[in-house]
Amino acid sequence: MSHTWRGWCLLRPGLMLYGGAVGGNDLHAHHAIQLIVATEPFTMADAHGERLTTSIAVIPPDTGHTVLTGAHDALLAHLDPRSLPGRSLLARSGTGPGASSWSPSAARTGHGPLPIAPGSSQPASRVGTRPLMFTEPPVGHACSAEAASALRAVEAWSGLVGPGGTSGVPPHPAVEAAISVIPALLAGGRVRLRAVADAVHLSPSRLAHLFSAHVGIPLRPYVGWLRLRRAIDQVAAGETLTAAAHTAGFTDGPHFTRAFRRTFGNAPSELATAIDWLP
Repeated sequence: MSHTWRGWCLLRPGLMLYGGAVGGNDLHAHHAIQLIVATEPFTMADAHGERLTTSIAVIPPDTGHTVLTGAHDALLAHLDPRSLPGRSLLARSGTGPGASSWSPSAARTGHGPLPIAPGSSQPASRVGTRPLMFTEPPVGHACSAEAASALRAVEAWSGLVGPGGTSGVPPHPAVEAAISVIPALLAGGRVRLRAVADAVHLSPSRLAHLFSAHVGIPLRPYVGWLRLRRAIDQVAAGETLTAAAHTAGFTDGPHFTRAFRRTFGNAPSELATAIDWLP
């Protein structure tokens, strides 16, 4: 099976952004909202085998999917489900669990398809000169201009800039408070619902309901996504896969590998061998 990732990757709070070749992978589901924009059609399938061939797709959180036929040049954005760009993209695209709904239409997004070329340093879109939500990569890296263009593309598809831009609906204050305390709890080991609920002065059942309603996924898979992101951050910083897994709280390397495969459909070794990390 071909590698899913073979290109550059940029990490920002609430965002993992990749540009490059996209190959096939196993059926998987991640807790992020995913945007895929390619310069050529690619084919995906959902958990029931329904197929979709498109050049643009938005996959909701916790939705099983697999890439059957990839693309040589594509942009992949994994957005935190509670982030403003993520929530806005999901709301505007109107996507659901079935593959037939993953390709946003002009009616759902509020504008025609943006002719974005992931490999181009100039975004062909109606956006401003700077992203509003994400910090651009420093000038000097071979892929800096391409990554900056990709950031603007993500914001354009999220509807955060240009005509019809939206500010989104902020989550419940208690959910925001819970999200702010989770990283500290995560650093100390296992994150339990009761510990988070006690920290924000709510009952576990009330917090669980609010969290699912405002974030779009339950608290436990959200914590799992943060744990994976922490491991990926460590790999990007130069740590070995084993050290990154330990720092992120996985019991061992195989535990990290299993979680990574369930989330991305490929082995985490690609992070170390096929990715050029941008600062």
